[in-house]
Amino acid sequence: MAVYTGHLGGITESVMQYNELSGPAFVTFMFFALLFAALCSKTPTRSTPPYRDRDYLHIQDLLNPEVRKHHLDFNAHLHDRFEGKRFVEVRGEPGTFVAFSYATCKEVMSDHASFSSNPFKDDRLVALNTMSKADHARVLKCVHKYYTQDAVQNLHGRVKEVIEKCTADLSAGKVDVVCWAKRIHMSGTLARLGLNLDWEAVDEIVKLNDAMVTLVAPLGGVGQRYSTLSRTWMLPFFSGLVRSIWPTLLMAWTLGLRCTWKIIRPDVTVLHPPPRPRMGLWWHPELLPLVPRYFLSLHRILQQDSDGPLSGIKQGISNGDISLAEALTLMVQLMVNMTSANALCSLVFRLATEKTAAKEVFADLPSLGDAFIQEVLRLDAPLQRNPRRCVQVGPKWKAEGTEGVRVGSQILLFLGAANMDPAVFDGPQEFRLDRKGDQPALTFGSGMHYCLGSSLVKLEMRLALEHLKKFSSIELSGDYERLADVDVGNWGFCHLGVRLK
Repeated sequence: MAVYTGHLGGITESVMQYNELSGPAFVTFMFFALLFAALCSKTPTRSTPPYRDRDYLHIQDLLNPEVRKHHLDFNAHLHDRFEGKRFVEVRGEPGTFVAFSYATCKEVMSDHASFSSNPFKDDRLVALNTMSKADHARVLKCVHKYYTQDAVQNLHGRVKEVIEKCTADLSAGKVDVVCWAKRIHMSGTLARLGLNLDWEAVDEIVKLNDAMVTLVAPLGGVGQRYSTLSRTWMLPFFSGLVRSIWPTLLMAWTLGLRCTWKIIRPDVTVLHPPPRPRMGLWWHPELLPLVPRYFLSLHRILQQDSDGPLSGIKQGISNGDISLAEALTLMVQLMVNMTSANALCSLVFRLATEKTAAKEVFADLPSLGDAFIQEVLRLDAPLQRNPRRCVQVGPKWKAEGTEGVRVGSQILLFLGAANMDPAVFDGPQEFRLDRKGDQPALTFGSGMHYCLGSSLVKLEMRLALEHLKKFSSIELSGDYERLADVDVGNWGFCHLGVRLK
């Protein structure tokens, strides 16, 4: 493993002096401002009755923070109210449907001919989890062998060391659970890449990574309408844009114009913003300058000597199997920490709130540890929803009925609800350690797009559980804050405090 310590400036010293982001020519955006302003005009919204009082779904059910806060109740409601339906149309968001049963979600994820994971209709560069079958296989082969269960077990010692250090800070009150979790997973990810960075560097990469997650297409498939933008949206947008011009030019100089354009294109759909996905950049323009800074950092990391995934990625570039733009986009996905960190946060939250189960698991960790982790992942799936785009209605779906789904429709796979399907899980809303013979939860997906980092996440959760066993008491400390504005599909925390004794 190549050991790299010190400030992140050691990785990105040539770009740390610049403040910010990516975008095409300034004149293009000035032209677009007038065009886009019409989309942002405020329109009154009609209130809808609570979802329990209706026999249909409304887009507000998917966006309402109060509904999302009580996700178990809403997921159970889907099965109670729409039992037997494969797809349920979402009113207020034309062409959008929800799939919530275990069987339908799994079938849709497996039918790549009918349902694409790519939210865009054109050929733009997308992340690994949204690539077509052919592109997915081509890119994945560069790194797959480094993320098998056996390969990840080689990180046991390093991850254990990181957890011990992070938990010492958590116990001392120096960090909250969210920071604890993000440091653990990012350190584990960097270790898998062959790097060992100090906390300052790790925190800097986490910051850049979180910015990317905020800016890209909603992982849950829907987002706020453009009309919800502030009437003064243009001022902060152009402020972020102007400050990003120079670092973007530096990115183009370093990576090449073609590579730079392929990377930033999904974030700058300026002349014709798609109805979906509604990119987060319009709501968070202050983050735009971080994009070139992040990709330049990744490019510097890619130059490090390593016998891990970095070597596989560099070999793929050398062989012509993947482009530099694809390589850097792949690295973004390998380093995404939000969903994995949320799983660790939920582990601690359940230990603090499921007292009986926590007592049982700590009394017999070898036998019940995996069961506790599986229940956390089942009920608190860090990604509650995942979108698909219908590209054809195949014979199978025509025969069984699609309830209005047609080519171009967006299907929101409610993975959290699928994990609570009473046809698959007995007492689906209960946190139980005695489940036997149940189907595996769909938390990490199914088929081709099964989560590449699942083995690493499970290792981190298992080692965290073993270390937290040393404390006699785990209690919530003060209020906690759920994720709200990052993405309606994510289930996790902005802040979570605990007391360890």
